[in-house]
Amino acid sequence: MAVTDKPDYEDDLLEDIQEYEYQEMFEKANNIVLGFVASTTATGAVPIPFADAPLLIGQQVAMMIAINSVFEFDIERDALTSLATAVIGVGGATVIGKTVASNLLKLIPGVGTVAGGAISAGTAGVITLALGKAYIEVCKAIKMGKLDQSDLTKKDGLDMLKKSFKEQLKKNKK
Repeated sequence: MAVTDKPDYEDDLLEDIQEYEYQEMFEKANNIVLGFVASTTATGAVPIPFADAPLLIGQQVAMMIAINSVFEFDIERDALTSLATAVIGVGGATVIGKTVASNLLKLIPGVGTVAGGAISAGTAGVITLALGKAYIEVCKAIKMGKLDQSDLTKKDGLDMLKKSFKEQLKKNKK
């Protein structure tokens, strides 16, 4: 072995350290998602019809910003808002249907308000969980070199996020 060659165990050690750091990032990001699921669930329960939608998007974008800080990414808030609204729009008729139905139920005083709030709260939580988990998957892809950070807000990143979001929604329905 030449003097400038590193022993194999040093490379293994560096890989282990990097893997540990990534695992720690993923855990922190998942904890952030769980915190935002709780807050968006509470927001979804607001008894005022259609009042929760702008608040939910704001909270979901804040969640994405918090995840970015864990992964040390710097992505503009407006770009994240566009990503979130585009991805949630692909959630399908079921999610949109539940949202509309729950908000219409909120128009009925008493029982309708409670039922609508419960459905809306559950839907908000499921959407936030799916978006958060999907966004973490995309962030992992960036960290692992499978996607360039600059592509996140372009077609490749959006497509990856949409696909992961749909997969997460399917997981959460089971």
